[in-house]
Amino acid sequence: MQFEVSALYSRTTLGLVLCAWLCAACAGEEEPRRVTVAPAADAGEEEEMEPREDPAMRGCVDVQLEGDVVVEHLQNFTAKFTVGAAYTRTVMLFGGMAVEQPNTPSRAYIFGLDKADAQMMAKKYPDFYLCSSVGGQEAASYIRVYDMVPATCLIHQQLVAAIRRFDENASKGGDRTSLYLEGSPLTVTSVTDDASGQDVSAQVSDQQFHLITSVKQLTGESLLKFGTTN
Repeated sequence: MQFEVSALYSRTTLGLVLCAWLCAACAGEEEPRRVTVAPAADAGEEEEMEPREDPAMRGCVDVQLEGDVVVEHLQNFTAKFTVGAAYTRTVMLFGGMAVEQPNTPSRAYIFGLDKADAQMMAKKYPDFYLCSSVGGQEAASYIRVYDMVPATCLIHQQLVAAIRRFDENASKGGDRTSLYLEGSPLTVTSVTDDASGQDVSAQVSDQQFHLITSVKQLTGESLLKFGTTN
């Protein structure tokens, strides 16, 4: 049995990884794999986010909300988190991936640039969203990692659909994808092996988990106006 933990990057390393990732995506090349180790809506045109049918609900796990506690039932482990202050935010996607490993607490992750940071970058570098630009390389240092715990299977499917759309657009040089998120930061309190009762939470204590309770996809056009509207 293995407890799968997503590898973490420092802010500097993350920027370099993202620049390489974005350039590969613009060139239509295969994205790098993610490493695992053992044991009120913003202005913008909203896009329909009908997830593709997935009868097996692959990647979705049982998540229970009990007051300010979230309990996540993985295949062989039970993860518990305390819920932080609720937020709403719009982020510009620079990458992401659905997680199908059955014992990984995050069911999807994204690399996102907050709207305020995107507006700041747009004023300085109008082409900041292009991977080959100087602005694009500087923007990478502001990108945050979100290890996502979707509250429901529907939200999980919507996140997967949004990441799929990002991949399709990036490979063709099309519009960027942005997401309007409602959620809360999560703090790990325990990750317990169901068979032995061993707590392995130290393996994920540095990850940036977020409970996602709602997600809406916005068009690339609305994102590119970040620096010229409001």
